[in-house]
Amino acid sequence: MQTCEPDIDGGPGVRPIRRLYGRESETAVLTAALDAVAVGRPRMLSLEGAAGLGRSALLAAARDDARRRGWSVLNARATILETANDFGVLRQVLAGLPALPDGRSAATLAARGGDASPFEVFERVSDHLCEFVGGGPSLITLDDVQWCDALTLRWLAHLAHRSAGALAIVLARTAGEGGEPRLLVDELVAASERQALRPLTPPQVRQWIIDVMGGRPDEAFLERCHRATRGNAALLASLLPALAVRSVPPVRASAASIESVGVMAGRRMLPWIMRGGPEALAVAQAVVVLGDDSEPVLVAKLAGLELDEAAAALDRLIELGILSDSTPLRYVHPLVRAAVDAQISTGLRTSQRLRAARMVRDHYADPGRAADHLMAVEMLGEPWALDTLRAAAAGALEGGLPHRALGYLRRALAEPVTGPVRAELLADIGAAEIGADVPGGERTLIQALALADDPSLRARIGAELARLHADAGRPLGTALKVVEEVRALVPPERGEVAVEVELGAFAAYAASADADEFVERRLPALADLAAGDARLGALTGVAAAWTDTRHGRERAESVRRALAAVRVVDPHRTWEARLAMLAHAVLLAADQDGIPCDPDDMGGHSTRCQTAPGGPQLTAYVRGCLLHGRGALREAEARLVVALDAPLDVGAAAAARLARVLADLGDLDAADRVLRDHAPPPQAQPAWAAAVFAFAKASLAMARDQNEDALEGFLETGETLRPLGIDNPALSAWRSRAARCGAALGDTRAAESLAAEEVALARRWGAPRPLSAALAAFGVVAADQDAAHEAVAVLDGLDAGLLRAAALIDLGAVLLRGGDAEQAHERLQDGFALAHEINARPLSLRAARHLRRAGGKPDLGRLSGVTALTAQERAAADRAASGATNRQIAEEMVLTQRTVEQYLTSAYRKLGISGRRQLAAALSA
Repeated sequence: MQTCEPDIDGGPGVRPIRRLYGRESETAVLTAALDAVAVGRPRMLSLEGAAGLGRSALLAAARDDARRRGWSVLNARATILETANDFGVLRQVLAGLPALPDGRSAATLAARGGDASPFEVFERVSDHLCEFVGGGPSLITLDDVQWCDALTLRWLAHLAHRSAGALAIVLARTAGEGGEPRLLVDELVAASERQALRPLTPPQVRQWIIDVMGGRPDEAFLERCHRATRGNAALLASLLPALAVRSVPPVRASAASIESVGVMAGRRMLPWIMRGGPEALAVAQAVVVLGDDSEPVLVAKLAGLELDEAAAALDRLIELGILSDSTPLRYVHPLVRAAVDAQISTGLRTSQRLRAARMVRDHYADPGRAADHLMAVEMLGEPWALDTLRAAAAGALEGGLPHRALGYLRRALAEPVTGPVRAELLADIGAAEIGADVPGGERTLIQALALADDPSLRARIGAELARLHADAGRPLGTALKVVEEVRALVPPERGEVAVEVELGAFAAYAASADADEFVERRLPALADLAAGDARLGALTGVAAAWTDTRHGRERAESVRRALAAVRVVDPHRTWEARLAMLAHAVLLAADQDGIPCDPDDMGGHSTRCQTAPGGPQLTAYVRGCLLHGRGALREAEARLVVALDAPLDVGAAAAARLARVLADLGDLDAADRVLRDHAPPPQAQPAWAAAVFAFAKASLAMARDQNEDALEGFLETGETLRPLGIDNPALSAWRSRAARCGAALGDTRAAESLAAEEVALARRWGAPRPLSAALAAFGVVAADQDAAHEAVAVLDGLDAGLLRAAALIDLGAVLLRGGDAEQAHERLQDGFALAHEINARPLSLRAARHLRRAGGKPDLGRLSGVTALTAQERAAADRAASGATNRQIAEEMVLTQRTVEQYLTSAYRKLGISGRRQLAAALSA
């Protein structure tokens, strides 16, 4: 065996990988090629792949196999310096041969002395190689062929063409790299048998971890390890031993260590980046700094390159497998990104971050994206930075992200600011700390109050402090003391500010046991303060409207006041947003389906630095409640999911309502998960959030036929609501549900009493939906057919699919108990069809069970045709058939155009038509 080769495996700074993990198929291809050469059939192969996938290790394995067979083995590796060095790589190959008879190095054969042509050199070298191998099998490997000089490439092509004996040539190249003779490389590789290398899969990485770290990894550790390296063999070869040396166990708790230890592994890829020249390094650094803003145009600008220069460098890094071919640009390997980031100097990083912030601000006109870059640097001292951070905080609050807003505001406080601006920032920070449930909010607000000179800002701070007292369960007197202190700071001519302070305090205590006391003690004076100001007068009316609604009285006047407030409220002020929610609660309880929900519909006023958090989520909650009341269960579910992160205690209410919607859809397990994941914390005092959650949990137990647990939960709801002064069944129909559970458990007398009490309360309030629910329950527990008939009748003309279906099924059940099977069958069929239409599966099943008891079965024919249209669908269809536009229909029916579109789409489907032109004929058929 003759073998002479320098130790050059593995690329720059990379040790050869001793075991080839996940390369069984590639090894088999190499072995088959050597087997073919052993019987006299020459072969040429090429291994191609991104940097670090194990090409050099496969070449080493091929050489080891050839040596074991007793072959002659020669190899070389090109570098970027070889590209313009004629026969430079060939001289590496020849350096492994014995000296010539005259004592000269064999490498001198590749010297072009005198008038020798390249062809003469090819022949001279090839003849000497034939003498050396003596006709036996031989292997030549050439690593990083993409950097090879043109004459060596031509010699390889000559040798492959000339060889008729036992010669194997194996080439390896890194995708994305190459010098001037790249066309020659492509032609040579095209003439070979090509083998593309792919990253390792998680199972292949698992075995590597077991061998190096001595234990089987759990799935979390394996997933993090594979995600950090993307299956790159060179990164794994560096990362895993480093973890093993530090005795890091391959378990979930150690997953975070991968990134910190892995920076060293990522450094192994830096030479590949640097070989692309200063442009590639500048681009790589720019992508690190820009992060999710790595658009090619911005990358070029930050790197200080022309666009075509940056594009060439990007293409090179993408082909190398360093960057992904995506928009925005991203690093394929997080470890490589961390390594590039680590070698950027502090000064350069600061400069780049500031440049990136300006570029992103100008390019996207999005303060949040620019602020993310400002967060990474210390004080800048330029006005645009402060404005950008404050605007980003306002956007984060409006999007329901108080933690992010808090970060922006604290960073803004590091900028040089005047006293008034500092007071505003502290007030914003205090509000954000409260919204994010971060300790210290009250202390920050008190600091802001000490600095504040502007009466409006003082009013806002006072309202926030009052809300803190309410949330902490402190007595009303404590909050009113704060209100008086703040009002004392307000000039007499600024009466509107005093109203804001008072209303802010009311909004804080509106759902507490002190709400009635507040109205009794403060409302008369509050009305006097607001006199002469129509907007403040309308907002003050919410206090009276909510008080009457809680007690279930004066429905018409409450609706008038609530509508007046909704039309003038500024949803960007926290305390006004709370008033808006109370007004919406009044309108929902009063069955006012056409209420405006969007901030744009409220005619609000923009107020600087007083942005209320979670506007979209609050809107989604109101819409979700409306849709649930109409029986649009899937749409309600989608809206309420969005509302789960809403502030102002609305998130808990949204979770409770969502659980009820899911129970109505029949997805009881999902409802249970929502209640577990979003349960409100225990309160020192009775709280509305606790009541709505108890009601939702009891409703879920009732859906599961766990009537004892359900009864206990509904009674608990009543006990929580009683000290809050909430009697109105439109806010919580706990009595009628408790009555149904009690009747199922055999306590008919108590059940009838509870149901009758709710009927009386619902009649006094006068809204159709709660009255229908109460009447239906009384009809069932007392076997009262008149009540059951009225439960259906009161819903006429109202879009209340869920309640209508339930009332029809209850009426059918009561009629069936009374012996009127024919009428029962008709009502049950109607209820089944409607429940099926709105996806209320539990109701459909209940109707089907009663139908079977009545000797029938569900009539699927009722699911289509004119009779299948709901009242609202029929009304919309009739108007559309007469020529009205969707906008006109929406105005007439007091709906949004989108809701009208949904009604018409449903009507088309039920009628079996494709559009408006066919409506008239279909409705008259």
